[in-house]
Amino acid sequence: MSQNDYVIANQTTPLFRADLNLALQALASNSSGSSAPSITYANMMWYDITTNILKMRSEADDAWITLGTLDQSLNTFTPAGLTNLSQAQVEDDTSTVFGQVSGQRLAQAVDALVPPDQSIGVGQTWQAVSRSANVWYQNTTGRSIVFQMKTSVTGNLEISVGPSTSVYSVQSWGDGSSGTWNSATVIIPPNHYYIATGSGMSITSAQELR
Repeated sequence: MSQNDYVIANQTTPLFRADLNLALQALASNSSGSSAPSITYANMMWYDITTNILKMRSEADDAWITLGTLDQSLNTFTPAGLTNLSQAQVEDDTSTVFGQVSGQRLAQAVDALVPPDQSIGVGQTWQAVSRSANVWYQNTTGRSIVFQMKTSVTGNLEISVGPSTSVYSVQSWGDGSSGTWNSATVIIPPNHYYIATGSGMSITSAQELR
C-alpha cells in the first residue's frame, strides 16, 4: 500500500532513491489506500482498501470512476454496473442488465439469452395428429416441425405453407399409387400456416415431428 505525488524533486541521491521507490511502489499497488490520493492525474488508478473497490480517474481528472469490486477472500473480481439477472430482464431486451453474477449465474444468463440446439428432431417426437383436407393449420410450437400425411385423392395433392393464409407457397405431388393415394412430407417453420388440398381428397393418416 503506497501513494505518491509522482513528482521526483531535485534532491540528494539517498532522498531521490527513496522518493523514486515510493513512486514506483504507488504505481505497482494502484495507489492503494483507505482514502484517495491527495494529488490525482487523468486515468490514474486507485484501489480503495476499505471498500475493496478499484477506481480510475476520469479523463478530465474531476471524478473517480468505479471499475469493480474485488473479493479478497474468494480472489474474484466483479465489474461495476452489474445487477443480478431476473428471467424477466433476460427476456426483455429493453431492460436487460448484465448482472453482478457469479460464473454460475452468468452461465444461466447466457443459456436464457441463447436458446439450446433447436435443430429439427432434437427433443422432438413423432405424434399422431388429426388433420382434415382443405383446412388451414398453424404451427404454434415455437419450433420448426415436420408434417407427414397420407391421403386418398383422385387428382394431384397440393400442400401450401406460408407465414399467413394469404401469403404462402404451393407444393404439389403426383399420384402415389395409380391415382388411389398420395403421401407428402413438409417442414413447417414456427408460426407458419399449412393446408392440404386436392380433388376428392381425404387425409387418412397424419403425424408431426414436434
